[in-house]
Amino acid sequence: MKSRYSILLGVGTVIGLFFVVTMVNSNNATNLTYIFTGILLVGGYITTYTSNIKKSRVALIAGIGVSMLLIIYQLIIDRLYGSGSLNLVAFLIIPGFVMLIGGFIAKITKNEFKDILEDLNRSKS
Repeated sequence: MKSRYSILLGVGTVIGLFFVVTMVNSNNATNLTYIFTGILLVGGYITTYTSNIKKSRVALIAGIGVSMLLIIYQLIIDRLYGSGSLNLVAFLIIPGFVMLIGGFIAKITKNEFKDILEDLNRSKS
């Protein structure tokens, strides 16, 4: 899959799961934070694992896309909380960093899976 499609897939996964979880469980902010962190990790994993270059920077780019969408959501839709400069900076940095970690996990997984398959092929021959 091309990198741009994997970026769109990762951003779509994160935003879609974010809205579903927010609608289902919007009472407990602590649980939402933990779940959103997990969603970001999964989004970064999906983005890097499905890209053709297998670099973690693809997940970072997807994280920046998620950050932009979260800032728009914060400024336009969610007026309950104050949107101070610290919140906006946190929305810029944290999703990209967490998705980068998910992308790094995907890169390690892909390399290990490749090594396991090569060992299996060598043992069969």
